[in-house]
Amino acid sequence: MTYLLAKAAHIVSLFVWIAGMATVALSLRHPVSAFMKPLKTYDRTVTTPAMILAWGFGLFLAVRGGWFPQPWLVIKILLVLILSGVHGALTGKLRRAANTTDGVVAGGRWFLPIGLALLSGIVLLVTLKP
Repeated sequence: MTYLLAKAAHIVSLFVWIAGMATVALSLRHPVSAFMKPLKTYDRTVTTPAMILAWGFGLFLAVRGGWFPQPWLVIKILLVLILSGVHGALTGKLRRAANTTDGVVAGGRWFLPIGLALLSGIVLLVTLKP
């Protein structure tokens, strides 16, 4: 039962994390300055903790499932590390956008497609466990 609860918590935290990242990426593409400061607060209080929870529950599941020597898990962890880096870069762009008068910062166009590509790879690895 503990494993199933951890799995459910992992999935929920992933949904919250990815939804927050997608919202930030889309907001940086079409900035509304009044929306940037509340979004920065949301990212700091909801999206980032969801990422940390996803990591924690994911590592728990990997240990509990005995999957650590398997190559698919090593690749998945590498992709999740890159996705975490993308989240960090998005958070930095959001912080700069929140501190400007018009909410506009340069770059950020590729965050959404890169994040979705990483997410697709992660889901394929977890589902297929090749």
